[in-house]
Amino acid sequence: MALGLGRLGSTLLRVLLSLLLLGLLLYLFRDKLGDVLALLSHVKALPLAMAFLWYLFFILVSAWRWRLLLNARGLRFSTWYLVRVFTLSLFFCKLLPTSIGGDVFRIAYTAPPGRSADALSATLLDRLVGFVSLLLMAVVVSIWLFVASPGARSLEIPVAGVNLRGFGIILLLSSGLVALVLLTLVLFNDTAHRMSLRVFGRVRFLRLGERLDRTYDAVKKYRHQPRVLLLSVLSGIGVQVGLVMTWYSAAAALAGTVPVIYYFVLIPLLNIVINIPTIGGLGVREWAFVLLFTPGWLAGHLTEQTALASALLFLALDLVFALTGGVLFAVMRRNTEGAQQTDSRKEDGHAADPQIEH
Repeated sequence: MALGLGRLGSTLLRVLLSLLLLGLLLYLFRDKLGDVLALLSHVKALPLAMAFLWYLFFILVSAWRWRLLLNARGLRFSTWYLVRVFTLSLFFCKLLPTSIGGDVFRIAYTAPPGRSADALSATLLDRLVGFVSLLLMAVVVSIWLFVASPGARSLEIPVAGVNLRGFGIILLLSSGLVALVLLTLVLFNDTAHRMSLRVFGRVRFLRLGERLDRTYDAVKKYRHQPRVLLLSVLSGIGVQVGLVMTWYSAAAALAGTVPVIYYFVLIPLLNIVINIPTIGGLGVREWAFVLLFTPGWLAGHLTEQTALASALLFLALDLVFALTGGVLFAVMRRNTEGAQQTDSRKEDGHAADPQIEH
């Protein structure tokens, strides 16, 4: 009972934080809301349609990458089924704190009886690979940007009261990338596995120790499938491109003028920030976009009105797909029967390298 109340209290705090941030943002822009609404009433149709298509591209590639990882554990689903499950998960990402709520439903819709550890390992690795791809793309693009365009070195990002400029941004992004790569390597390390057993192996509450052990063991088996991991990282970059271009197209629909190359550096930073525990990043995302895209030193920087209108337009698009996921949740049935069959080599940790089926 106490645990349930604690979770309810935590959820309510996140809801209040999201509403507070969004409300405060609207309050600070109260004198400019007329301009914001005027911008939103003159949205250009073609860039808005492109934003919709780029968001759809993000979902398709995300589902394809997830399918790769599931297939590698012998859990075989059609891409169309996973597209629907992924869209369904977006609804719960917006409804529940952070993106974990959506991941819970992704696992539930892909875990046959007795295979929850495999479904969890695929979803966990999918999430981790997503962050690696995000930072890898941001590091490569920022290095190219700052080397090829000396003027871009004046780009500043405020972090914990310190303004990082130029190569300081590269250092920040590179540090995050190195940390995630090391974490990934630890997941495949036998010594780390034994240490986790010492810590969690005796935890009997909800069989937590046993479940973590099975999940860790399932994740570790991916080390025998470098092709799957490489394709996952590369497709993860495609996922990030989809999100970046969705933001760019939303701003273009409102005559946003920041060169697209800056979006490939700043949107990954925004995607990291929105993992602050709120409801679907609500409030935090809008704050971050206004903060990152309005400084005067940014080439073609947005006005505050355009930045807020762009963020609200992206939010509206996000909610369209999330509500579509809510409809799917109401009418869609779980289908884990086809996931029962596994490759005969799975038991020794050498699952077949999956071929892409159409």
